[in-house]
Amino acid sequence: MINYIDERISSLAIQAENDLVEVYKKIDHLANLNSIKVIEAFVKNRVSYSDFTDINGYGFYDGGRDKLEAIFAQVLGGEDALVRPHIMSGTNAIALTLSALLKHGDTLLSISGLPYDSLQGIIGISGESKQSLKAHGVNYEQIDLVDDDFDLDAIKNRVLQGGVTVVAIQRSRGYSQRKSLSIAKIERAIKAVKEVTSAYVVVDNCYGEFTEEKEPTDVGADLVIGSLLKNM
Repeated sequence: MINYIDERISSLAIQAENDLVEVYKKIDHLANLNSIKVIEAFVKNRVSYSDFTDINGYGFYDGGRDKLEAIFAQVLGGEDALVRPHIMSGTNAIALTLSALLKHGDTLLSISGLPYDSLQGIIGISGESKQSLKAHGVNYEQIDLVDDDFDLDAIKNRVLQGGVTVVAIQRSRGYSQRKSLSIAKIERAIKAVKEVTSAYVVVDNCYGEFTEEKEPTDVGADLVIGSLLKNM
């Protein structure tokens, strides 16, 4: 039998598996915890075959949809959830949320630096869209991260000046080179904000779902936004 794989490569592969045993254990443990969380939500909400039946018309009294949203709310630690196929992407979901929360004269404060590219057009940081938040009179400010962590002093000082309606956090790195933000860091930032203001704290949770034992809503976020096309 001809061995097409160099024996040194096979040995390296085995060694790599052995070196990463503890890493795989942590991933398996996290996957198990979150799987149990989802299964418990299905059981509590009594999901049955009838919930997968097609619904025609306006969708009133759609029990399957109601249960789906109840499951998402339970799994993500929220009071309620909006889960619809009409929301095409994470960016679409964020745009809907910010448009609902922010009106003319309000201020959106990003405390995780510059949002990712596609959201910049929605806000009005780039481009000339007449449908952007900026075009509708919403102000935008940002506070950059320092060493991949929140600048808590700068955040508190700005919020204390008043006028901030929404404090936004982008959990993932997007297209930048920074690290994604952990739940521990997000929790500290939310605590700092809530100590001095009643502004909404909104977390862009895209790519972040199920990557830790807790979600941003579990540590004080008012809203979390994500995409079904990603981790969920």
